[in-house]
Amino acid sequence: MKKELTNFLNKNRQNVKLLLSNLIKIKSYSNQEKDIVKFILNYLSKKLDKKNFLIKTLNNNILVVAGNKNLNFKKPKILFDAHLDTVPAESTFGWKYPPFKGEIKADKVYGRGSCDDKGSVCALIFTLLFLKEISYESTPVAFSFSANEEDSSGKGIETILKYIQPSTCIICEPSNLEVVYGHKGKWSLKITFFGKSAHSSTPHLGKNAIYESYSLIKRIIFERNKNYQNSELGEPTCEVTYISSKTVSLNTIPHECSVYIDYRSVLGETEQTIKDFLLSGLKDKEFSLQPQHKFLAAWILDKNHKLIQTATKVYKNFFNTPPKLTTWLFCTNGSVTMVEHKIPTIGFGPGNPFLAHKNNEYIKVSNILKTVKFYVGMCLESENL
Repeated sequence: MKKELTNFLNKNRQNVKLLLSNLIKIKSYSNQEKDIVKFILNYLSKKLDKKNFLIKTLNNNILVVAGNKNLNFKKPKILFDAHLDTVPAESTFGWKYPPFKGEIKADKVYGRGSCDDKGSVCALIFTLLFLKEISYESTPVAFSFSANEEDSSGKGIETILKYIQPSTCIICEPSNLEVVYGHKGKWSLKITFFGKSAHSSTPHLGKNAIYESYSLIKRIIFERNKNYQNSELGEPTCEVTYISSKTVSLNTIPHECSVYIDYRSVLGETEQTIKDFLLSGLKDKEFSLQPQHKFLAAWILDKNHKLIQTATKVYKNFFNTPPKLTTWLFCTNGSVTMVEHKIPTIGFGPGNPFLAHKNNEYIKVSNILKTVKFYVGMCLESENL
């Protein structure tokens, strides 16, 4: 099987490059995934037969299940999840190649989403094509191409999980080909402070809403939330990412100021503990708090879990060395699968995660081919999970 898979990948190396390039050319921001869904559906419908594959669209999400249809397709052993949406790249300034050109240079493909997460989308597609090649008729395994990951809403993966109940999950985000067993959580907040307008020549008659926000910003800069559990995830991070104010003119005291905060949580933290940290000392302020998305919690899977043991076995089989086990600093759909749905979850994908969301984002095609090997290996071992 290893030789057959290697031959398949060598034969399809150029096809992998071309598919990824075409995926990059399709803008697919959050809530704008319709065009890429149409493209992938058309691609898969020409390549996969209906005998051993179920292809289903669920809003802007695609679900493919492969395996023996006499078994329960609603309860696959593994769910592989890669997201279709990307962060924006409206400015071409600082890009070596246009972000939506899908430039191919030797072993690299450049463009927005190449690393996060269309390289993984491409890996999943060619995993499916190899399963077709070997007439895979074993334990059902599922592949989701999900929407709405970058906006942290969780709508895409939640839609998928309303249709299937997988035993395990692999989040297909860039991991440098390392096995990820946990990651930080995420919560974005908007805290708006209210003041009182006055002419800027008589500031004592008003209340500057920007100044009202100062104690919060100072707290974020100089203090740390210590109310968490020590773990491999380290300390939480808290950053102000945007500030806006409202005033009737440039010579008028601002009557409103909004501070946007990106909080990356670790184990033991909840919505309430984060609020307690941020809002301490604001009792005399007029303000409102608006979460920008639901709270996504941090998680860690026990390193002795059978899913990690199986991933280690598969990795050693293909690459003759044990995988490095690591954690992500960022948040993924794993917070939904692992924390909210209690599905044992790991992460594994091609590409360097530190290239995500950056100008000149790229991915190595050789990493994608190695990822296909790992995904195929996990499919073939899925009956043991």
